[in-house]
Amino acid sequence: MTGSQRKARLLAMIAGTLCGLTACTGQPDPPRASTTPTPSASTAASPTWPPPPPTIRTDEEACGGSTYNPRAVRPYNPGGPAYAGGPIHLTAFFVMHPYDSREQEYELPGEWQSQLHPGMYPEQYTQLVVCEYFDDDYSTKKVETCTYDTGTGDKTTAELRSARFIYRVFEAKTAKQVSSFTLPGRVNSCPAVAYAPTGRTYYQLVLDEEITAKLRPLVMARRPG
Repeated sequence: MTGSQRKARLLAMIAGTLCGLTACTGQPDPPRASTTPTPSASTAASPTWPPPPPTIRTDEEACGGSTYNPRAVRPYNPGGPAYAGGPIHLTAFFVMHPYDSREQEYELPGEWQSQLHPGMYPEQYTQLVVCEYFDDDYSTKKVETCTYDTGTGDKTTAELRSARFIYRVFEAKTAKQVSSFTLPGRVNSCPAVAYAPTGRTYYQLVLDEEITAKLRPLVMARRPG
């Protein structure tokens, strides 16, 4: 056997050995798939913090102005829950007149108040809006004279008169009117402290329990939905 023949035979033996280990297709083997996970090309957007505030309108917008205009009423909480389901329907209460002194201002029971709901932006859970208006069509009369010391030994007086108030209740999400009613003032006390009271007029205010009693069937209602 010549040297060329021996060389050719040796090469054939090497090729046969290699073909026993891997397929001989005449083409290089494809690369094996990696077992290491490949990161996704897109990543989830990180949450915005703090979250953007909801759209909460002012008392003027939600109630239709300081002088009531039904065409001006806007949803107080347009992105919030509907007036539906079981109680308690969280409520916002707005006084739309200047006759309520700070010490006598009415507040809803704490568990009804949307602003006391836990969490960020608690007003977003409001379902009802209550607007209290002075009833200009009611004929008032004097019921008491309020007397104050001036600090110099003199006296000064103001007048307390009867009054009636109109309450309009709206769904916070849609501004749809849910109810309306009137209540007379029964609080027969003058403000304990008055600044420059001479010649001023104060009005009897509504008892807290009477407002609560009127609103309770609405706040505690079980509604469809």
